Amino acid sequence: MYQLYVMRHAKSSWDDLSINDFDRPLSKRGKKNAKMICEFFVKKKFKFDYALISSSKRTKKTFQILSKKINKPKKVNFSKDLYLVDENAITKKIKEISSEYKSILIINHEPSVKNLVRNLTKNHNTNNFKLMNYKFPTAAFAKIDFDIKSWNEVEKKGVLKEFIRPKDLQDSKE
Repeated sequence: MYQLYVMRHAKSSWDDLSINDFDRPLSKRGKKNAKMICEFFVKKKFKFDYALISSSKRTKKTFQILSKKINKPKKVNFSKDLYLVDENAITKKIKEISSEYKSILIINHEPSVKNLVRNLTKNHNTNNFKLMNYKFPTAAFAKIDFDIKSWNEVEKKGVLKEFIRPKDLQDSKE
């Protein structure tokens, strides 16, 4: 079983409009939500063999927050090539990953995260898919399972198992 976790970076700060988009930091809310998602990952015992992260400041900071408590992936790839690309470019990167890595975490940007999940899954009539397709908010993630022999086979083979938004975790605490 191969697993892909597709996450959108946590909420960025717009306090300083002179900062270019690539260098925007996380907001206070973004840091809080990233920590909340991290706690969920720990609670669910999610493990990642490989991490593919856009090299923008907000995606790297999101990963940094997660990596304080989750397992350390065998390989971490911060890629400038993931910034402002479409889902096809990300799919191509996934297909290049060795089959020795069974569980991949991707942290990237909208709209490519939503479109990536849409293109890699086959179960589009579920509530999880409808929620994800409506809006993929910051710090949300999708967990996709694949019954494949290599990452080269991912397209339209995945089953969306979970779609979790920070709001879902806040609602469950209340």
